[in-house]
Amino acid sequence: MIEGRERRIVVGIDGSTESLAALRWALREAAATDSSVEVVHCWHPHTVTDVLFGSPEELHRGSVCMLRNEVTAALAEMIGRKPDVLENSRRGRPGPVLLERTTVARLLVLGAHGRTELRDLAHGQVVSTCLKHASCPVVVVGGDESVLHHTGRPLTSSLA
Repeated sequence: MIEGRERRIVVGIDGSTESLAALRWALREAAATDSSVEVVHCWHPHTVTDVLFGSPEELHRGSVCMLRNEVTAALAEMIGRKPDVLENSRRGRPGPVLLERTTVARLLVLGAHGRTELRDLAHGQVVSTCLKHASCPVVVVGGDESVLHHTGRPLTSSLA
């Protein structure tokens, strides 16, 4: 069960290699610190094809399916204790949604690059927004699962 702010790690994913590396890093950090993980995928119609051919229900189902598949695969790779995980498919732009989730998180974890909306220049805008405005520390993870940037208090595990 997801507990309070002191035990929750929020990780934003978009299906990119870097965001999935961030998911694996967050799961290991959570296991090492007895924390839970909330995995957030943001969706909304943002291409002409989405608007013309994809209903909100279809986009939501696709988001839920991607979340379930990626979380299941990442947990299957883990050896030993596995943290509690909440999968959260949210309609909206990633920056505002993730910033709202930081109010209940002890840590926000994001991939260094990835695919987001066409208007966002390759995930950098989301990371930059979260680094500037998050109400908890932010960890940015590279595709090789290394920590590229960290704000706030030192990490409690040796995974940094």
